[in-house]
Amino acid sequence: MVHLPPLPPNPGRSDPGPLADTARRGLWIVLLTGASIGFSLVFACATPFAALATLAARTMTRRDAVLLVLAAWLANQAIGYGFLHYPQTFDSVAWGVAIGVAALAALAAALAVGGEPLQTGPVFATAIAFAAAFAVYELILLATTLLLPASDGAFSLPVILDLLKVNAIALAGLLALAYLATSVGLSRRRPLRTEG
Repeated sequence: MVHLPPLPPNPGRSDPGPLADTARRGLWIVLLTGASIGFSLVFACATPFAALATLAARTMTRRDAVLLVLAAWLANQAIGYGFLHYPQTFDSVAWGVAIGVAALAALAAALAVGGEPLQTGPVFATAIAFAAAFAVYELILLATTLLLPASDGAFSLPVILDLLKVNAIALAGLLALAYLATSVGLSRRRPLRTEG
């Protein structure tokens, strides 16, 4: 067997270095936060945090994933109180905090099952991460109703199924956006996260 020496670096391309990588990651977080602002304007209280948490868990470092979810939550709250005129009451603010906690818990759930179970591949692993994120997000919000008032139908089956549909469509859109970002060099080409 012949061992060839490693290829020399491409003289036409230089290593972008850590600063360029940090800028690219930061720009990606800003772009996804912008997408979450769009979701907040369109869906108001139904911002698809489970979809965002799934994308973050499957494609980003833990640190960047947490930054993205927090930035998206803060943007959602700013849009809600600044433009959509959420009521400025204790209950409303407490629900906002509960949504933030639920979004971070959804991320934790997606990260916890982020590997590829039984070597089934990234599509199945993403579906499992999404299911875990959505379930944890909704369960935390349901548990919050033990402490805070909610409308009678807020957790009815039709509402939950509608939220599931919104999150699934959002996840498909976010994955397409991630693919485009990778193809134009905004995000480094890498497989979906497979470590646990």
